[in-house]
Amino acid sequence: MKTPPILLKLLHKSAAKPSPNLHNTASRKGDGGFTLLEVLVIALIIGILSSIAAPSWLAFINRQRVRTVNDRVFQSLRLAQSEAKRTKSSVTVTFNPTDPPTVTFIPPLATGGSTQTLNAGGEIKPGTIALLTNATGSVVDADLPLNSIIFDYQGNVKKLPTTNPAIPGRFVVSVSPVKGGGKQCAIVETIIGGMRTAEGNDCPPPS
Repeated sequence: MKTPPILLKLLHKSAAKPSPNLHNTASRKGDGGFTLLEVLVIALIIGILSSIAAPSWLAFINRQRVRTVNDRVFQSLRLAQSEAKRTKSSVTVTFNPTDPPTVTFIPPLATGGSTQTLNAGGEIKPGTIALLTNATGSVVDADLPLNSIIFDYQGNVKKLPTTNPAIPGRFVVSVSPVKGGGKQCAIVETIIGGMRTAEGNDCPPPS
C-alpha cells in the first residue's frame, strides 16, 4: 500500500527537526569537572609553593618587627638627649628587656610620661622580639645604672660602658627576633652623644 503524500511530508519534517534536548545532553557530557588525580596534583603544587614561600615571608615579618622596635629605641635616645638640652637638666633613659620591652625616662617626659612600651602600639606581639643592652651588671657602676644611659644638661653622655680600657666606650641596644634571625641595634658611641643605627655584623659586641 502506498503511503499518502501528506503522511510522507509529516514524517520527513519530524526526522529533520532536531531534538529539543540534544544541546542539553551534549552540555552535560562536557561538564565532567576535575578528576581526583587533577585535584591531588593541584594540591601538591600549592603545598610545594607554600613551603617555599613561608620561610621567606616569616623572615620578612621578623625583619619588619626588628626594624620597628629598633627605630623606637633610636627615637627614644634622641628624645632623651633633646629633653636634656631643652630642660637644662640630666635625663636618664633605661631600656627594660621585658616582654614586650619598655623604655623609662627619669624625670618623666612632659609628653608621654615616664614609661613607654616599644611594641608599636601592640603591633609587635609578645614573645617575638628580644632587647638587650651592653650596660649589664658586669659593667655597672655608680655612674652607670643597669641598662641605662644618662644625658647631661648639654646633651652629652655622662659615661659610656666599657670592659676594656683600650676600646672606646659605647652604649649599645640590640634588637633581634626571639626565634633567631638578623639583629639591629642603636649605638651611642661618643661622649658628645653621637648616635647611629646598624644591623647584622655591623652591630658591635659588648665592649
